[in-house]
Amino acid sequence: MTAISNRLNFWRRSARLATIFMIFTAAVFVAGAETPPYALLQYSTLTGSGNTITAAWVPVVTSKGTTYQNITLLFDVSAEGVVTLASGYPVVVPAPTNLVSSFKAGNYVGPSTILSGDALITVAGPGVTTGGATEWTLGATTNANGCTYPSTATWYVGPIADSPLAARLKAAGITSTAWSYGVGTGSCYNDWGTDTLIGVSQVGNSITIVSFTYAGTDKNEPVDQITYGPVTP
Repeated sequence: MTAISNRLNFWRRSARLATIFMIFTAAVFVAGAETPPYALLQYSTLTGSGNTITAAWVPVVTSKGTTYQNITLLFDVSAEGVVTLASGYPVVVPAPTNLVSSFKAGNYVGPSTILSGDALITVAGPGVTTGGATEWTLGATTNANGCTYPSTATWYVGPIADSPLAARLKAAGITSTAWSYGVGTGSCYNDWGTDTLIGVSQVGNSITIVSFTYAGTDKNEPVDQITYGPVTP
């Protein structure tokens, strides 16, 4: 009986200690999440190359508000394989100013002449991508005849040289700054196929989208165009 009693007391003490530890851990987590200052690395863009790790657009929250930092870590590796942080690191610098645009999130409608039915799209954004550029997306609700173009799309606002599509734009000979470039998918015409290179522009409440791709080949001038306007009650 004594042995059983001792074991029960041991498990009770262990359970109490585990409970206290979990409560303490939760309290620290909640306090850290709610009381500045703290950083939110989970919302940054992490990249690695060789001995270097870069965290771009790390939100840093203080009592004065939120700023964004770029953090670079360089590691040394000894002959024995021991990894240590290199001297002078981490390097922390302010992230570049977020690039904004005139695009507006919301619902838009295309010409009712598209295969005799209205084409409806929903624009969402902005999101932040590498280098502080903004990313926008488009999703379409097909009309009665199943044709809306593009049916999905993603485009980026920022300098062409910094675009995720920079190499493709250069290969096509596209240099105009009149558009924000991205890719779209459709299935209606040769001008709007899968992985179509697009340019997007907004003036007021109207969004114009052009295709730079015909039958899978990128061109340096638009091959087709469509304009979506505001949805009226």
